[in-house]
Amino acid sequence: MKVTVFQFEGTPEELDASHVLKRLTDQHRGPVSVATEDSPDGGTLPVRIPGVADEGQETVRQLLGRSPAPGLFIRFLEETTRWDNVGVYGIKRKNALPDAPLDYSRYLRLRRQGSQFGGFAYVYAEYSTINLRLNYNQQQLDELGIKSARTLTTGHREYRVSVDLTDEASLADALQLAELAYNAT
Repeated sequence: MKVTVFQFEGTPEELDASHVLKRLTDQHRGPVSVATEDSPDGGTLPVRIPGVADEGQETVRQLLGRSPAPGLFIRFLEETTRWDNVGVYGIKRKNALPDAPLDYSRYLRLRRQGSQFGGFAYVYAEYSTINLRLNYNQQQLDELGIKSARTLTTGHREYRVSVDLTDEASLADALQLAELAYNAT
C-alpha cells in the first residue's frame, strides 16, 4: 500500500487560485479526504503574522499553535498594527550580545514608534493574553463598560490591566483598552 499525504495552508481563495495545487490534484487517482484544523474562534493562521518581523514569524506561529484563541489574537494584531506608527517587537534580553536577534518566544511588545513611553501593550501569543499600559482599577473598567478585563496586582505599576481573548466581547474590550493605552503613549 502506498499513502501520499499533502498539507496545504492558505485561504480557500488562495488554494483555488493555485495552478501548482491544481496540477497536483488533477494527477491524483483514488479517494481524497480533507482535514481542517479550524479552531472555534476561526483561528486559521494567515501566511504572515501581522506586524511581526521575519525573524519572529516562525516562533510566534508555534506559540499560536498552542494558543486557546489564535484567530482572535491575529485579529487583535491586524487591527492594532493599522494604527499610525505601531510596531510589533520581540524583546531584547538583558544578557543578550549586542548583535543578538530579538526574542519572540515569550511575549511581543506593541509600541508607537517615536514614543518615549515604551510599549502600550505586551501581548502573549501562546495564551492570547493582552497586558495594557493602563493603571486602571476595577471601578474605572466598570465605568467604561469593560467586562472581560482584570486588574493585575503584580508586575510594573503602569501595566495593570489584562484581557484574555476568549470571544468577540473580549476582543472588543481589548481593542477599546488598547486604543486608550495607545493614545496615552
